[in-house]
Amino acid sequence: MKRFLLSVMLLSCTLAVRAQVPDGSNDAPPTGSTVINSDELHSDQLNHVSTFTGNVVVTGSSFNMTCDEMKVLFTKDGKVDHIIATGNVVITQPGRVTHSGQCEYFRDEDKFVLTDQPMIVQDKNKIVAPRITIYRTTQTLQTEGKRSTVTLGNGGGLGPDSSSAPAAPLPTK
Repeated sequence: MKRFLLSVMLLSCTLAVRAQVPDGSNDAPPTGSTVINSDELHSDQLNHVSTFTGNVVVTGSSFNMTCDEMKVLFTKDGKVDHIIATGNVVITQPGRVTHSGQCEYFRDEDKFVLTDQPMIVQDKNKIVAPRITIYRTTQTLQTEGKRSTVTLGNGGGLGPDSSSAPAAPLPTK
C-alpha cells in the first residue's frame, strides 16, 4: 500500500511540476523513467487505480504514447498490473507506429491488445485487423477477427521484383 501511495504521489508531483515549469526549461527525468503528462489525474488509493484524462502523453525510454484517457491499475504492492488507454491511441517506437481506439497492456503476459480499428505501420509495411495482440517477450503478434490485411511496402513484396508490378485491384463485394 505504501509503495502504491508513493507511486501515485510521485506521478502527481511530476504532473504538477511539469504544468508549472515554462516550456523549454524542464529538468530531464532520470534515465529509464516513464513520465506521464495529462490535463487531470484522479487517483483512487483504496482500489489501486489512477486515471489520467485529457491530452495524455506518456514518454518512456523506448516509446511515446498519446491518448485521450489512460487508466492504470496497480497491484497491492504498487506495481503496474494493467493499463487501458482509450481514444486516439498512438504509440511511437523506433521504426514503428501503432494507431487504435483502445490499447490494453497486461503485465502478467507482457502483452498489448489493440482494438477499435488498430493499425501497425512498420517501415513501409502495414497491418490492419479487428484485433491485434503483441507479445513483447517473444516479439510475436497475432491478428484476430473477420479480416486481417497486410500491406508490404516497396521491396517488401513476395515476388522477385514486386516493386515494379502494379498492385492487383481488390475484389469488391
